[in-house]
Amino acid sequence: MAEKPKPPKQLTLDLEGKGEKAKPKKSTSSYKVVLSDSPTPAKKPSTTRKRPTVTTRTMTVKIPSDKQPAPKTETKASPAKKRPTPRTADQPNPHVVQTRTRKHPATKTSKPKKQQVVPPKIGKRTSYRPPLSRRLLLPLLIALLACTALILLYAYFEKPAILAPSVSVVEERDVVALTIESGMTARTVSLLLEQLGVVEDAQAFLAYLVEEELATVIQTGTYIMGRNLAFSEVASMFANTEKTMEVTIPPGFTIFEIDDYLANRLEGESGLFIEAVNDLAVAYQLSFTEGWLLSGTYTVHRNRAGEELALAMYQKMLLKLQGLLDSPLLERYSVEELLIVASMIQAETQNVTQMEGISSVIHNRLENGEPLGIDATTRYEIGDWENPIPTEALETKSPYNTRRKAGLPPSGICSPGVEALEAAFFPKDSPYFYYLHGYDKEIHYAETYEEHKENISLYR
Repeated sequence: MAEKPKPPKQLTLDLEGKGEKAKPKKSTSSYKVVLSDSPTPAKKPSTTRKRPTVTTRTMTVKIPSDKQPAPKTETKASPAKKRPTPRTADQPNPHVVQTRTRKHPATKTSKPKKQQVVPPKIGKRTSYRPPLSRRLLLPLLIALLACTALILLYAYFEKPAILAPSVSVVEERDVVALTIESGMTARTVSLLLEQLGVVEDAQAFLAYLVEEELATVIQTGTYIMGRNLAFSEVASMFANTEKTMEVTIPPGFTIFEIDDYLANRLEGESGLFIEAVNDLAVAYQLSFTEGWLLSGTYTVHRNRAGEELALAMYQKMLLKLQGLLDSPLLERYSVEELLIVASMIQAETQNVTQMEGISSVIHNRLENGEPLGIDATTRYEIGDWENPIPTEALETKSPYNTRRKAGLPPSGICSPGVEALEAAFFPKDSPYFYYLHGYDKEIHYAETYEEHKENISLYR
């Protein structure tokens, strides 16, 4: 027999209380939920009017769909609805916060592109080994630089000393130059010494001269004296009773050579003439001294040979220059510049007949702005007049290297003679720019460098 179907079970949820009738509240509502295995027949609407309730709390819950909304397309017929497809692992879960967005989502139809492999350049590979020549290049360069540094250091410490102008050889002293002329009395000399600062009290110095019986033996001449000297030192200069001696300075001697010569003659220490020349430069405000001293024969006292010789050579140069001031070259050059030219002429040749021609070459080059190319200036700088000039000295751009530097050197290079002075102030008019002394002991001139090279091949 068939069993009789059992009536469906009904569950009632009372949201207000457990089976008790609760009073209705304005802000609450009650619902009755029935769970049934079979559909229940629809109830007839109640005819009783329910009391309206007021709800003050609302909540909206949106449940996202796994299905992404399809883009809208303008079509006349609406597309048929498709069944939602299950979400795959590649698709993001809408309920989970995504921290990374896939820029290029993988699709079934697109295939990932293979990255093109570019081989590294030669020399950049990890297993690349440079050739032996390249591996030895760096050590060779380091060794070469080290050798060069050692050579330069050796050349620097072993090179000959360069002669600076004599003004800067020793420390400058505070000196003055004074001239005692014939007819000046001892009182006049004392007042002059006080005015120049040689003595502090003229009356006291005059009394010293009278007491020592030196007032009538003051010798005329020019003197270079320091300031604030003792009375005995000044009186020994004026009343010099020492024996005199004659000294001859050949043309072409430098200040250092004159100092050595004078020290040998006096059998004394060297440096006295150099100190006197520096005092001379201070007293007469000379920019240089080498070239301002005229060679010749002079008479000096033995105890004051250095001071008297320097002063005598300078005064004789001034006298000689007075007869050369009518030179037209003084419109372009100063007296000091022409003295430098005269010293270069004297150092280049001792033959008087060649001096005018050499002077013309020097002046032509100066006017044209070309380097003089006189090796005697470099020899003066290194202090060597006999041995061959080192290549380093000729390549160094120094003030006295007239091969590298255009124009005149900063000072003279020797004591010129009278003939060299006349040739410098009145050169010979010629078109020559080159000259050389051949093995035949003659001088050969040339207008162009090509002719000069021919002379070199013929006479050297």
